[in-house]
Amino acid sequence: MSVLNENTLLGASGAGSYEIEQSLRFDAPNNSYLSRTFPSAGNLKTWTWSAWVKRGKFGGQQMLFAPTTNSNGIYFESSGILTFEFNTPNNYKQTAALFRDASAWYHIVAVWNTTSGTAEDRIQIYINGERVTAFSGSSLPSQNRDSIINSAQTHNIGDRASDQGTGFGGYIGEVNFIDGQALTPDSFGETGDYGEWLPTKYAGAYGTNGFYLPFKQDYT
Repeated sequence: MSVLNENTLLGASGAGSYEIEQSLRFDAPNNSYLSRTFPSAGNLKTWTWSAWVKRGKFGGQQMLFAPTTNSNGIYFESSGILTFEFNTPNNYKQTAALFRDASAWYHIVAVWNTTSGTAEDRIQIYINGERVTAFSGSSLPSQNRDSIINSAQTHNIGDRASDQGTGFGGYIGEVNFIDGQALTPDSFGETGDYGEWLPTKYAGAYGTNGFYLPFKQDYT
């Protein structure tokens, strides 16, 4: 495992004072990724993943958050499409929009909530505070389907596994994984004075397997 620290200010709101001062640089050719194995399964029907992402590499699949099981996770396609996918059976959503701006920070919120009686609400994607409603492809899960993410296995940020060529190249900051809740972007951000989407500090519970990664350096 190899990680590179980067001190990056994502923004501060005129309506508030929260700033993200640190992000982590992921260098795909050098297998830069983070790994955690959940000792037991959390809520497999409801969870939320949130992070601020800045792309620096293009081409090939680039995993943001994934279990080591193949064809599962949240990732960019080589075209710039953002995909949220779970296999066996294959359920997914792929954005119609392409995310190719290497200078932009994208706030991504991915929600899995198969308890919902509305099929479209079982996989939700938000970018910069707005729910994505235009998709190039989708296959919706059945009600109460269990996900692979949040199961008792290894999960990675920045790759699916170190030897699969799916590494992310760029920066990721302010990662929140919320076990057992289907949240909206308002839990992690707010609209600034000029209509821009800005970060706020998440103040809720994390559940059994939930976690927060601020990527701050502690020199004490």
